[in-house]
Amino acid sequence: MKKILLTTLLLVTPLANAMNAVMYQPQLRDTTVSDAQWQSVLNKLKGQGIDTLVLQWTRYDDAFREGDSRAWLEHKAQLTTASGLKLVIGLAADGQFFERQLQPLPALENYLNLLRADDVSVAKRWVEVLGKNAIAGWYISSELDDRRWREPQMQQAAQDWLNKTRLSLAAVADKPVAVSSFFAGNMTPDSYSKWVTTLSLSGVKVWVQDGAGTQMLNEAERSLYLKAPSAGKVIELFRQDKQAKVFKATPAPAQYQEKWLATPVPPGQDRIYFSLRYMNAASGVLAL
Repeated sequence: MKKILLTTLLLVTPLANAMNAVMYQPQLRDTTVSDAQWQSVLNKLKGQGIDTLVLQWTRYDDAFREGDSRAWLEHKAQLTTASGLKLVIGLAADGQFFERQLQPLPALENYLNLLRADDVSVAKRWVEVLGKNAIAGWYISSELDDRRWREPQMQQAAQDWLNKTRLSLAAVADKPVAVSSFFAGNMTPDSYSKWVTTLSLSGVKVWVQDGAGTQMLNEAERSLYLKAPSAGKVIELFRQDKQAKVFKATPAPAQYQEKWLATPVPPGQDRIYFSLRYMNAASGVLAL
């Protein structure tokens, strides 16, 4: 009987851990959002079956580092957990990450060590603010593409960095750690799948962005990459303006969003909608 019970627990545990989440990308312009407006957004999300809010970052360079902006974000996080939603804390984001990741490997490894130290520092602050029990997980804000990390030595460096970061964060609060990855056709689908597997060996959950919003690849091409054995999928709810010189996007059609929200989350797979800013729940509250 005990053996049967144990087997049952093992089978149901991945289902219990899967999240139906939305990612929120804090911007300084959002600090005009009132508590009442934020609570309204949270209520709408819960009504749509969302159970988790993922903060993409809680510090972006100097933004939200201290002062009123940090206090605003911390308070909104407290409201989120009080509303019954789980909260995954994104850590420190470096606005120059994609440039700095191009450094030669020895310099890159030093840089990754600095990123880990920043993440740990931010995590400690959040434990002070929320307490360990209110934190459902950590999110590493640095996104990993399929271009810079193609060579085996680079992939090993990424795996080592994620593993060390996971262990360092566990010493602060032992919670699941996630990172996201995206593809643009720079690896073959098979090579990308193997790389996602390699990253996963770090013990960090890899969430693969579906690429529907950036539109770098067509649907058939994307479907090949999305076969990678990830811990979850990031569903892009925006459509990028490819003609704009800086990033500009509009929300995906309402019918598209509604279809996804009505689709059950696959067993054992996290689903993360990107992002809150493009969802109807935040319309009129979070500016694009």
